[in-house]
Amino acid sequence: MTNLDELKRTIAATWRDEEMASSACYGIDAYSKHWPYVFMVNDWRVWNESGRDLNQEVIRWLDEQEETWDFYHLLDEWGLVGFDDLRTATRFRHRWFGALKVVSSSDDTWNPHPCNGTFAPSLADETTSQARKDSHAVR
Repeated sequence: MTNLDELKRTIAATWRDEEMASSACYGIDAYSKHWPYVFMVNDWRVWNESGRDLNQEVIRWLDEQEETWDFYHLLDEWGLVGFDDLRTATRFRHRWFGALKVVSSSDDTWNPHPCNGTFAPSLADETTSQARKDSHAVR
């Protein structure tokens, strides 16, 4: 899941207070012993507005999975979400941290040019309208 050794190295390198860094690393070790699958969360998509807890949508989603999970807030910088079940942990990763796939909404490509764009009349429309003009009687 999350490489916790890399997270501990980052904490040790960036936090000025050694005692706080040591405490945070100890907390990460203790947490990872209790929860076999751990994700680090520091993404705005999963935090609530105060930045101190998971947002309600994430909590609701986790509760719907009907598996045990836990959230550990790590000194205003990161959070850890722990799982007992690998399948739930994997679904969490895909749901909240998966890559977005960009899919076209139609088979045609969109072109904004006014004369040769998506909203311009097609050639079939032009020939039909020309045929209508020619079929009108001239007085």
